Amino acid sequence: MRMIKFEHVGLRYGIGPEVLKDISFSLEPGSFHFLTGKSGAGKTSLMRLMYLGKRPTRGLISMFGKNVNGQSAAHMTQLRQKIGVVFQDFRLMNHLSAFDNIALPLRIIGRPEKEIKANVEELMEWVDLHDCAKASPATLSGGQQQRISIARAIISKPRLLLADEPTGNLDDSIGAKLMGLFEQLNRMGTTIVIATHSKSILDSFHHPRLVIKDGLLSIETIRSPFSSFEDFSEQESIYNA
Repeated sequence: MRMIKFEHVGLRYGIGPEVLKDISFSLEPGSFHFLTGKSGAGKTSLMRLMYLGKRPTRGLISMFGKNVNGQSAAHMTQLRQKIGVVFQDFRLMNHLSAFDNIALPLRIIGRPEKEIKANVEELMEWVDLHDCAKASPATLSGGQQQRISIARAIISKPRLLLADEPTGNLDDSIGAKLMGLFEQLNRMGTTIVIATHSKSILDSFHHPRLVIKDGLLSIETIRSPFSSFEDFSEQESIYNA
């Protein structure tokens, strides 16, 4: 079963020209890809289709082995619960604390509060947010808000994680630490797609690249005998349960 499969997919907004043109590709479960391309090339539009925030104008999309084109709203909601998304604009709820923002996916699926508390506290410690649990996101820096967004996206151990520039507002040390976390999740079986412009990340992690140019998609395989971030494999996983 393919995690994601696009077959001759096109997307346009209104009566404008297609922003995505005849996109065909598939991603295997447990794969890790970067999504790259210049601003305006169509990366965000492709991400919207992958997290089921938009339906294609033409073509077929399958997620988790199901054709999503004809799914009901209820079934689409069930599919979205298997996907973690890190949005570039964070989309946090300012009326909730940092803790409650991160806990939200677990509460939606009905996990016990004792389990939620333990998991959220552990993850907040790992992303250096342990002093911000009660804070409103509106009072925190952009980098702190980004880490809340990332923690919220991964707290429920999604089958698919989509991240749009997840290290864009972070310093190099925190960015590298979070990339190590994404590597851990991938080793545990999560399929990951990260949209990024960061040359340092692309040069350091040798995953295949989905390259968008003028609405067209190509796939580049990067070959390397080693990863410069192998030390992350020795870190204790934050998901031991």
